[in-house]
Amino acid sequence: MKTLYFDCFSGISGDMMIGALIDVGVDFDYLRAEIGKLPVGGFDLRSRRVVRANISASKFDVVVEGDTGHARHRHDDHAHHHHHDHDHDHDDHDHGHDHGPHRRASEILDMIRSSRLGPAVRKRALAIFEKLAISEGRVHRMPPEEVSFHEVGAIDSIVDVVGSAVGLEALGVQQVICSPVNVGGGFIHCQHGVYPVPAPATSDLLIGAPVYSKHVETELVTPTGAAILAATVDRFGPLGPLRIDKIGYGAGTKDLGAFPNCLRLFLGEQDPVGESAPEEAVVVIEANIDDMTAEELAFASERLLESGALDVLTLPALMKKGRPGHVLQVIGAPDQESRLTRIMFEETTTIGLRVGVVGRRVLARETIPVETRYGTVSVKVARQNGHVLNASPEYEDCARLARETGEPFHRIREEALRCYSEISVSPE
Repeated sequence: MKTLYFDCFSGISGDMMIGALIDVGVDFDYLRAEIGKLPVGGFDLRSRRVVRANISASKFDVVVEGDTGHARHRHDDHAHHHHHDHDHDHDDHDHGHDHGPHRRASEILDMIRSSRLGPAVRKRALAIFEKLAISEGRVHRMPPEEVSFHEVGAIDSIVDVVGSAVGLEALGVQQVICSPVNVGGGFIHCQHGVYPVPAPATSDLLIGAPVYSKHVETELVTPTGAAILAATVDRFGPLGPLRIDKIGYGAGTKDLGAFPNCLRLFLGEQDPVGESAPEEAVVVIEANIDDMTAEELAFASERLLESGALDVLTLPALMKKGRPGHVLQVIGAPDQESRLTRIMFEETTTIGLRVGVVGRRVLARETIPVETRYGTVSVKVARQNGHVLNASPEYEDCARLARETGEPFHRIREEALRCYSEISVSPE
């Protein structure tokens, strides 16, 4: 499985992301041509080699025509979404506090939707920018579509987001894993005031991600960088077994002396299946319950699944003094423990939980749509070392088509398996 690992030991910003993508193999001229499919102009793109703490890295810049203070190559650190004072001249929105030209998030989203970019790139770019607009809107108490960006900052954001989407698609990335994220430290001086690092919108976007602050007292993660993580990372964790093909470094603007201000990307193949699959940690939360109805337990299970639980089991049990009861078992990612335990206390009558971390291994999975005579059905395919071990039509698709056509459920399921077997090709 083509895997891209983000090593965010020095945080992440949009320009660092694109620089690292170029360094790991994305052709700059191709990137420029794809970004040129957007209905926006007035800027130039540049790529050059720089050195950060003795490490050679790719530096990506957006230079806006006619701008005298916001050209990205002059930024003190990373491009940012705050109108900063003094030497933190990072750009973007101020929600009407400045009389300069602005672009609303809704306008930028429409621009991406109407562009000539490929469908997969558009989808990924929209996901990133929507994350950014939602968090900025939440912080400033306004609808996401009303969030506004300085014209220069809007161009920066559009290029960063779309360029990242183009690069990820060009590399054929199937899985994105990310290290814990170094957010830096200290304070930033913005037009709105003095904010602690990470900035409010950045903090909102990093909910659920493992973060830390170390080595430097400066801002290392920008809202655009955090939005890229929020929309593209499949899971956070250490660098597991990976056959590394390429390594890329994307430089930030600021030279932090002996600390390399770079985003590092590892591109390679990971065998996520069978005996050679890397073990990942999951948290198991359990409660013994003997005073809830089946309906109440079912509702609690729904809440837990909606909140991100990987699985929820309700097991019959014989409690002390011969009372019938249940064991409610919840499996989730370690960073979900707080949320899931809160819901278990809210939605069940338990007054105590058992919590433990265990390892799990999973088969490589992908979903393949197949066209049947009744309609489209997604088939979930599981592989081990490249060999298909299991293929299962999605229940919801089969149930929907059964309702729409009046055909028996089992017939639609059998038809989906037959169609899949016709298009599946065994690896050499």
